Amino acid sequence: MTKLLNVLLAAAVASSSACTTSSDCGLNGDCVDKTCSCDPAWTGDTCTSLNLIPLSAEAAEDGAYKHGTSTSWGANVAFCDEDNLYHMFVSEMKSNCTLSSWIPNSQITHATSKNISGPYEFRETLFDTFHHNPRLTFDAASGKYLLFMIGGDLDGTEDCSGIPDSDGELYDTRIVYSESASINGPWTTPSEPLVERGAEDAWDYVVTNPSPIIHSDGTTYLYYRGTPKYWDDDSLLGELPESVGVAVAPHYSGPYTKPFSSPILSYMNEDPFAWFDPSRGYKMLTHGRNDPFNTHYAYSSDGLNWSSGSDVACNANVTLDDGTIKVFKNRERPQIYFDDEGQPAYLFNGVCPDEHYGYAYTLSQPLNKN
Repeated sequence: MTKLLNVLLAAAVASSSACTTSSDCGLNGDCVDKTCSCDPAWTGDTCTSLNLIPLSAEAAEDGAYKHGTSTSWGANVAFCDEDNLYHMFVSEMKSNCTLSSWIPNSQITHATSKNISGPYEFRETLFDTFHHNPRLTFDAASGKYLLFMIGGDLDGTEDCSGIPDSDGELYDTRIVYSESASINGPWTTPSEPLVERGAEDAWDYVVTNPSPIIHSDGTTYLYYRGTPKYWDDDSLLGELPESVGVAVAPHYSGPYTKPFSSPILSYMNEDPFAWFDPSRGYKMLTHGRNDPFNTHYAYSSDGLNWSSGSDVACNANVTLDDGTIKVFKNRERPQIYFDDEGQPAYLFNGVCPDEHYGYAYTLSQPLNKN
């Protein structure tokens, strides 16, 4: 009886993971004989887990970017033919502050390296406090680099103290962008806010953490994290109900409208990193909020109607090349560097080695390409 039960359970598991189309493979593989054959950078029964290559202990400890004892948080990287350098744009806290006072002490740093994995060297503070969560992209139509971010001019605090939540909320909800004909600048003064915040009782009273996809006709899908009004509700501060939404515009400069009155992912997520794979469809990495130690993955055929966002792409820890695990308290702000063929090649994150939302540095980890 037990043997028969085990056979039936095995058959049920096999049936539940059997695929019929590429959609069953997360748009990251092909369905072959009811089994997902994954693209190199992805793995798992449904091709929704990142196929990360183990790091050396030294690479995991040194990271891709460490600027003295400053805290950095996530990064976008692009290669530039002008100078044959990799250019990183990353949030960095002023005055050696940590993530505990990211508002008002975050600024945008520009760093460079001869190697994709680093180490990256500080070049300049591109935008002073308060600016946070940069997302670099390139608009082929205009030939311009675009740097989306949040924030506005606000003095930092030398003693690393924070500011009242009601004030911080006003800057957290300002999605802006700057542009430049060269990745080396000069960059324009950041725009006025692009996306209107929701009503006081809306799920996206705060709109933040932008991630744009610019289509060939100029139409732009701007994905963002939405959060309810929280500064006067202490009950929300422990675990904010953060979700992902989208705003649409005919041009990256706007005007933006929201096609939906609710989040596009049914699972709670934040920090979206969205991209379009011409051969597969729309894809997104996020930081999970129902389980904040994991990076999640979502996919869509049209960029508007998405999977739930519950698939786990990776966890907070890093497998080392000796088989051991390096444990991090946080691993967030997932950002991908794509190779010349447009395939995911490196994952960049902000990581906290010792304390949740304390000191952090920027980590890079290669993805399988074979």
